[in-house]
Amino acid sequence: MERKCILMIWVCSLVLLGAKLLHGENVYSKQEANLLPLSGSRTTPFLNHMVIHKNLLYIGAVNGIFKLSFSLTVLANVSTGPQNDSALCDLPPSRDRCMHKKSLRDNVNKVLLIHEPKGERPILITCGSVFQGACETRFSNNLHVSRKYYGQLDSMTNDLPLQDVYAIAADTENGSTVAYIAPGMSGNDVMYIASTYTGTNNRLIRQNIPAISTRKLSPRDKIFSYNNIDTSPITPRASSVSIKASIRTTFLVNYVTGFTSGNFSYFVTTQPSQNKDSPNTITKLIHLCQQDQWLTSYVDLPLVCKTERGKVFNKVTSARVIQPAKILQKSMMLQPGAEEVLVATFTDDAERNSAVCLFGMGEVRRKVVANVRLCRTGNSSANGNKYIESGSECKLVDMMESDESLLCFTVMSQKFTRIAGILPVEAQPVLVYKNTTLTSIALSTTTDFTVAFLGTNYGNIKKIVINSNLSATEYDQNLQTDLTIDPRSSINKDMQLDPTNQYLFAMSDKVVAKLRVENCQRHSSCHECLSSQDPYCGWCTLENRCTVRGACSNHDVDRWANGQVGNCITIMDISPPSASASVVIKLNGSLIVHLSILKLPRMTNYSCVFALDNGPWSVPAERWSYGLTCQTPNVTNFGLLFGEAGHRDIKLSINSTETGKLFVSKNFTFYNCGAFRSCSPCTDNRWSCDWCVYENKCLFNSGNCDARGIIVSRNETDDDNSTKYSGEGRRGPNHCPRVDRNKTEPVYIPNEKAKPITIQGFNFPEHLPGMEGYRSELHIRNPSLVVRANCDRLDSEIIRCHIPQRSYTFKTGKFQADLRIFFGNNTEVENDATQVTIYSCTKLGKGDCSYCKYMQHYEIQLDCAWCQGMCEYREFCADTRAQIWSSGDTCPPPRILSINPNNGPKMGGTRVTLTGINLGTEFKDIQNNVSIAGVPCRPIRDLYRPSQRIVCVIGASERGDKSGGVTVLNYVFNKINFHYLSPSIEKVTPAHGPKSGGSVITIKGLHLNAGNSISITINNRTCDIIGHAGQKSVICTTPASEQTGDEMIRASIDGNNIYGSLMFRYYDDPTIKSISPVRSFLSGGRNITVVGTNFTCIQRPQMFTVVASRRSKESDCYILNSTMMKCPTPHMNFHDELERLDRLRRSTQQLSAQIGFIMDNVMSVQNLSHNFPGVASSLEYFPDPQVFNFTEQGGEKEFKGEVLIIRGQGLNVAASKEDVTVMIGEKMCNVTNLVENEIYCTPPTTQPQNIQHNGVLSNSNAPQVIVKIGNREYQIGFLAYETPIPEGSMLGYILGGAAAIAFVIIIAVLLFACFYHRQKNRSKREFRKMQIQLDSLESNVRNECRQAFAELQTDMTDLTNDLDASKKPFYSFESYTFNVLFPGMLDHVILHPPMQKNGNIDRHPDIGIVHFNQLLQNKHFLLLLIRTLERQKSFSIRDKSNVASLLMILYQNNMEYATEILKTLLADLIEKSVDSRHPKLMLRRTESVVEKLLANWLSLCLYKYLVEESNFPDSAGSSLYILYKAIKVQVEKGPIDHVTCDARYSLSEDRLLRTECKLEVEMLNLNVEYEGKRFKCRVLDCDTITQAKEKMLDTIFRNFAYSQRPLASELDLELSNSGRMMLDEDNTTIKVEGWKQLNTLQHYKVLDHSEMVLTHHQNCRTMPRSPNGSVHSMGFTHRDAAPIARNENEVGTKIWHLVKQHDDCNNGGGLKMSSEIYLTRLLATKGTLKQYIDDFFEMVLKVDSSMPPVIKYLFDMMDQAAQRYNITDPDVVHTWKCNSLLLRFWVNIIKNPNFVYDIQKPSIVDSCLSVVAQTFMDSCSTSEHRLGKDSPSNKLLFAKDIPKYRKWVEKYFSDIQALQSVSDQDLNAYLAEVSRMSTGHFTKENALYELYNYVQKYNNEINESLEMDGFANAQQLPAKLGHVITAMEGPSPYMRDYV
Repeated sequence: MERKCILMIWVCSLVLLGAKLLHGENVYSKQEANLLPLSGSRTTPFLNHMVIHKNLLYIGAVNGIFKLSFSLTVLANVSTGPQNDSALCDLPPSRDRCMHKKSLRDNVNKVLLIHEPKGERPILITCGSVFQGACETRFSNNLHVSRKYYGQLDSMTNDLPLQDVYAIAADTENGSTVAYIAPGMSGNDVMYIASTYTGTNNRLIRQNIPAISTRKLSPRDKIFSYNNIDTSPITPRASSVSIKASIRTTFLVNYVTGFTSGNFSYFVTTQPSQNKDSPNTITKLIHLCQQDQWLTSYVDLPLVCKTERGKVFNKVTSARVIQPAKILQKSMMLQPGAEEVLVATFTDDAERNSAVCLFGMGEVRRKVVANVRLCRTGNSSANGNKYIESGSECKLVDMMESDESLLCFTVMSQKFTRIAGILPVEAQPVLVYKNTTLTSIALSTTTDFTVAFLGTNYGNIKKIVINSNLSATEYDQNLQTDLTIDPRSSINKDMQLDPTNQYLFAMSDKVVAKLRVENCQRHSSCHECLSSQDPYCGWCTLENRCTVRGACSNHDVDRWANGQVGNCITIMDISPPSASASVVIKLNGSLIVHLSILKLPRMTNYSCVFALDNGPWSVPAERWSYGLTCQTPNVTNFGLLFGEAGHRDIKLSINSTETGKLFVSKNFTFYNCGAFRSCSPCTDNRWSCDWCVYENKCLFNSGNCDARGIIVSRNETDDDNSTKYSGEGRRGPNHCPRVDRNKTEPVYIPNEKAKPITIQGFNFPEHLPGMEGYRSELHIRNPSLVVRANCDRLDSEIIRCHIPQRSYTFKTGKFQADLRIFFGNNTEVENDATQVTIYSCTKLGKGDCSYCKYMQHYEIQLDCAWCQGMCEYREFCADTRAQIWSSGDTCPPPRILSINPNNGPKMGGTRVTLTGINLGTEFKDIQNNVSIAGVPCRPIRDLYRPSQRIVCVIGASERGDKSGGVTVLNYVFNKINFHYLSPSIEKVTPAHGPKSGGSVITIKGLHLNAGNSISITINNRTCDIIGHAGQKSVICTTPASEQTGDEMIRASIDGNNIYGSLMFRYYDDPTIKSISPVRSFLSGGRNITVVGTNFTCIQRPQMFTVVASRRSKESDCYILNSTMMKCPTPHMNFHDELERLDRLRRSTQQLSAQIGFIMDNVMSVQNLSHNFPGVASSLEYFPDPQVFNFTEQGGEKEFKGEVLIIRGQGLNVAASKEDVTVMIGEKMCNVTNLVENEIYCTPPTTQPQNIQHNGVLSNSNAPQVIVKIGNREYQIGFLAYETPIPEGSMLGYILGGAAAIAFVIIIAVLLFACFYHRQKNRSKREFRKMQIQLDSLESNVRNECRQAFAELQTDMTDLTNDLDASKKPFYSFESYTFNVLFPGMLDHVILHPPMQKNGNIDRHPDIGIVHFNQLLQNKHFLLLLIRTLERQKSFSIRDKSNVASLLMILYQNNMEYATEILKTLLADLIEKSVDSRHPKLMLRRTESVVEKLLANWLSLCLYKYLVEESNFPDSAGSSLYILYKAIKVQVEKGPIDHVTCDARYSLSEDRLLRTECKLEVEMLNLNVEYEGKRFKCRVLDCDTITQAKEKMLDTIFRNFAYSQRPLASELDLELSNSGRMMLDEDNTTIKVEGWKQLNTLQHYKVLDHSEMVLTHHQNCRTMPRSPNGSVHSMGFTHRDAAPIARNENEVGTKIWHLVKQHDDCNNGGGLKMSSEIYLTRLLATKGTLKQYIDDFFEMVLKVDSSMPPVIKYLFDMMDQAAQRYNITDPDVVHTWKCNSLLLRFWVNIIKNPNFVYDIQKPSIVDSCLSVVAQTFMDSCSTSEHRLGKDSPSNKLLFAKDIPKYRKWVEKYFSDIQALQSVSDQDLNAYLAEVSRMSTGHFTKENALYELYNYVQKYNNEINESLEMDGFANAQQLPAKLGHVITAMEGPSPYMRDYV
């Protein structure tokens, strides 16, 4: 149970996290990266190893293996643990006998490798930490198929010093294991593996695990065994190296990585140091020769990474080898491709600092040789026997040997092998990192650079370029925060690049990451590209982009630049840099500019492009020594506007004619002096412009200006055409005349008062003779007014103006007026926005004494005073001699005009605003002098406006709710009331929403409008207020939440929490699972069904579409339930797209739009393609259909038949008949069919009222016909109903004839003609009606096939997505065996305990049965017994089957013996059939024991193939289950008669529901409650109550075995709202003419989305069970056929459901159709299911490695027999193979999937499976069947498919024949595996008793056969049988001779 829980947590974690990408700090924002979190229930590291193979990633994890695509999509995952294991137990099978306590142990992945055997599928090698580190192999394309390798533990003995044990990995979580595949001695791939010793706690098995070994990878039965082994007791040896047994528990070697270089293999380790002067831990490199079969060339030597100052980094953390790139090769003086380098990361003893060191492999091998030579000098320091088993003891050897021979010992020498080197390979770090531990490394190269990617313990990726063996450079340093993969854990050492070196794959403990090795496209300029120092990136000059070298189309040296920034192409200079427009116009655009360009590519042409206003202007460029020259455009021809700036910087770009791209540019300036309107802009620039003061102009040539007024531009360079002048010193804007606002004091002008003002500035020019003087203008904006005044120039810096007296119009008391100064001929002096203030004391004072007093004290410059009861300019008071108030005088009492707000919470804190008059002169007047309702109110200084406004914060009420007046300055105002209130919140609607927020909720309560403002929070997050609805409610928008569940709502007013707290529930954001249909017309309005989750938490979902980044108008969706909603498609209103589609109206071309939804603030549903990639989110828009008007005169069509046909075009392209509505007047015309060009509908029987669509009575007597398709409406004409001829008209003719007898004959003729005409019209109508029905029938069959297949695909997709290994209800091996051997039986004696043995002095049955069992073990006796029994005439076929089944029960655990018996009997049968005239008939029927025995043998041998393979979609077992499910789902989509079991959808004609009554069926979606949980169930309204309950149980127990769910008869079904119980029969059932119809859901008026309850009733009927209760738990063979109870009064009553036995519903007239017309439903059902049938047949007839070897062995046996008997007819062997396997096994399984799976097989499904089985049988036949109209329907149904199936069968046989023969050893190994599946569930003693009954019955015949057989007599078999009979039955006169 514990193991299941852990597995469930692990799988759930994967499902929840596997579909999301990491956000926040883990997002690799600027470096294109994908992140996939994968974690189990562990807090410890979860991911262990990673390997890349053919664009796929394989991840080895704790308890699992994942297969990922390169886009990090989980393609497959398989569980490998936890396992019930003990570290003290041996490997299986010996571990099964282990006495140590076992527990669930996590299986940590230790080895993960891909091996590609030649000519075979790649296999994935995995080793874990359970079962002593044993390994498995899996097919890389199917992780679920595994083969375990546990070694030869059963044969292990303690006296052998060396044994081949397959436990090769470390079996602890922290024990290191390194493995890789490399060539061995013979050149074949072998596995090099090294693991840390874990044999503590006396675990003897670990003593046999070497430290290093090489293991075979082929053949399959030898995989993981030693590559070489010699188990001789004298000289035992193997391809392995071990640590000495005496120290291996303390001398623990940690293996870090391994690699190959040249013909050598290496391991990098950290291990304890044996040198006291060295650190406790050192790094060593182990050298192995690949041509050394015994690993005697083992040499380890220290790797030392040390700085110049002696700092040692002693622990290696990761290492890789690579061929260095050019720059590194050159720096190390290496030949290209001659030598690899080893790059390793190290850390110090404290593991705080890290370094990167580089070692040349040539130097490494030289050091290996040096250490070997040192050992051969006799230096004992290099002795290998210090810690290596069989290590060398160094001695002096006087023999010259080459370096090559010392690197590889091909001859084993006990003296000089396995050396522990002491001479180190040393290197200085190329880079050192402080406070960082480097954990992994990956290497790559470009043409010039060697690049390393480093992983850290903080989850970061660092990038470095290795320049030499002494230096490296880190790049992308400014993006370090973006290079974080997982900040919570370190990067795993298995970091590696993909085969193209474009992507880096890295992983942490729980996250897998994919990132590009470069991100060149992020750099937009050459400078940015090259300054990044990214070795992959360079600037593709002519394409103007940053790329890798290969992406640049022509990457010559001068076209792809990388390295230093100085390599960028640049326009260094443009000469001249600018041009005057006047000069350009004068030269007519022929000005030539020279461009100096650095790094300009050669061998191509260029043009200059000027970016002008009305488009680019291009001109061919010419080369010159330093770049290009080009001609400027004539600016007048291009309307270049200069504006006030006076110049335009035009981008001058160089265009490559080769690429057509602008790749380098620089600004070129055109300027126009005449564009400057004032002095400062004219002179403050770098252009050659002059300002003429007296002429008031800016000119390029100022030669005609008054020299006294010329001001020169500050530009120091002049064009050649400029004119020199005498005023050279007046340069720049500082010499311009201007008014200075800062120097001029503020100017105030009172109303109706003349006043002189002084203006100050600079450079005011002198007055020239004949020139007007200075004047001023005051510009008043509103109302528009100009006040002019004369001014005097006092000097060059002062002007005095005389403002006249004037009465101004005021709105507020004062306003600003702009001041402008002019001189001469309207020349304006520059002015920096100088303004004057015009004011009125009267208006400012507003009759307010306090405010006037305030101005008197604080705005002295206004000179206002209070006099004569008003505020006046002081001079006006003096003129009238009025009394002026002094500062000590008081003003009149205050007046309060308003209070806001007038209420607030009783807790206080409300900010109250009082407005009025005389509310104090200054703040201190009212600072402590305000109270409201008797509570002090604290004024706010910054908001106080003297005399006019007081803003204060009110205190809390001591008496709760109350009201009161306002007191200010000790004056009480009782009419101004303020109310203290007690707000509260009471209710929230709605009370739920998505966790992304955005839900609009309404909070209801009391006094929620009190105070200034209310704030709502949900769990301390603000709910944004969007409005109030009176004082009782407030509306806000919910914030987002990080979690789901209930959260508290609180409210506060003016900072005070108010009473009450509510709960708001957050749900997971809605998700979208499917959208259908995904077609619509442009006008929209088609209802599409959206399936997902949590829709009900959204208030107003809306749908929109996006085309070309433009969004349509939203359409409102309506929610059906939490998982389904309907949305009308939006109208497509993009005009340009519509114009394009107008051209497509004659076709069915479409416009694709992306679907999005608005669901509050849920962003994920707005971009479905990104967030839900598996959902079809593209909506195809088609042109609106055309509906043609009636072509009859006046548009009035006469309706004569029963069906109205409306013609059009493209009607069903994006609509179904449900989307079409046809209105005839006020009534609806029932649409029955919709095809591309026609709509069929059935009008009302009587003419509807002639009302037009707009409700106005039409002029026509006929009703108008209106067609609606989505949002589009078509008025197509009128429908006139036919007026019948009165039948009483004949009487009128007769009466008329009575008056004129002469006209009798004429009248008769007329009557006959009238009658004939009427009958003719009726016949035409009937014929037309029949023709319409036939056309409609044909169309319906086509549409039904298409629609049914699509629906079934959807249903099956949902179904198969839920099917995994734990959910397919397959039987155990015992149950399957019983089902196959004893079909249809629920009980058998073998299921019972052993029979009671009643022994006495003469009978000993217990002994007898033991002897009988021993006798059956004699092959000769058993064969004679079977042959004798078969010769007996009374030995029936049933007896033969029973004997064959009993024998399989006896020998299911000894399948080898059963196979020997079968082979002998089968050989006899073949010989017998060959001697007969018809050898093809062999195995056709079960006429002998051997034929049944063969079927049983195949069934048992193929169980594993069926069940274990059925866990995977590409297997026969899985395909069988899916086929069964598909049939069941399809037949249950239509009505099924509960009484006859006939169905609308069937493959069998016998089970086809035939009814000529219209059977209108509606699908109901019900909400069913069962045991407190709610389920969505789909049923039909015509289902009986029992059928409905069965479908509900199918949904509720979808993933349960059928025997584990309750029976429908044990449950009651009730309506939730009424509590009414529903039954198939009750007192409401109506009996009519002896017929009683079963109640249906329609009978109880159950509607769509009704609420139902399933409950267990008290007196439930217990169904019969098998005696042991384990193999079968079903009561009846078919549970759906349970009888219905009847009472005595109902005897003779006939029960019916949908069809009576002689149903004849054709009472209403009309066309009676033959029942054979419904055979088209067979075609429809076949068309729907054909894909599933094809898939199943294809999987059955597929030959691959998973096929059991018994099939190949059996077929080879038949082929050999055919050769032995000279059978040349290939059809004979073909028939034998078909009869043996396909018909004898597969047909039985097809008909009875309930043998394999614990499922229900209803009668209708059984009949369909029989048709499939018959088709499979026909496919095996080699003879052609002539089919005709009288042939069975099931043969006609698949007549066209059978030839294809026959080819599959022939190919199946030929493929098997081509396979390699199965050896007896392989066959016995497989049979042994089958035998082990037997658990002893069946009582074999009882089976022996059953078999003995046949011996007892035919004992005489059996004895005769034994006595006549010489071999039997020689073995005393007759006597032995006699002993058995005596023991079983006692002495007998007939048996005394044998006693």
